[in-house]
Amino acid sequence: GAAKALEAIAAAGIRNGQLYYDLGNAYLKNNDLGRAILWYERALNLIPNDPDLRFNYEYARSLTKDAQEESALSLVRILFFWKYQLSARTILALALTLNLLFWVLALAWRLSRRRALRYAALAVLIPAAVFILTATYNYYEAAHRNQAIVLPEKVAVRSGLEPTSTELFELHAGARVRVVRQLKDHVQIRFSEDKIGWIESAAVGRI
Repeated sequence: GAAKALEAIAAAGIRNGQLYYDLGNAYLKNNDLGRAILWYERALNLIPNDPDLRFNYEYARSLTKDAQEESALSLVRILFFWKYQLSARTILALALTLNLLFWVLALAWRLSRRRALRYAALAVLIPAAVFILTATYNYYEAAHRNQAIVLPEKVAVRSGLEPTSTELFELHAGARVRVVRQLKDHVQIRFSEDKIGWIESAAVGRI
């Protein structure tokens, strides 16, 4: 269907927020909640301020069955709001621009010794450092890609890699997890502080 055709385009190496958003919509229409949220999450990394994307994403999240402890995450989103409101590309551009502006002002101050230029350079230094650190973290996060979305309607999280291993808890489509490590065709995932276990690699999609 439409979802498979769009995913084939994405698989060819096309990184486009609108494409990912359309994929999310196609999978949501097909009642494939896990893949819908996965592609919405990927789209949010590229076009985080798109209002339609935000609305559809929040709607899809409201359909998930697993309540996650998000108090800490919500606090992080409030304290570091710029990371979640701006795309990684915008943050990188701001980091480079502010860094350049700081050095221009610093050089101008060194040449003229005007106090106003010194204060201006110091005022730019703080946001420049903030955006440089954020851009560095975004690069690290993208390189490791340890966030993932559960794809099947229901999956058992077990204590080990064998089908006979003890079932610790269940997760459902759309649950967001952190991949701790991979071993063979399984991944160890963490859903919350006290919920960690193993599932098959195919059961999650890396954001």
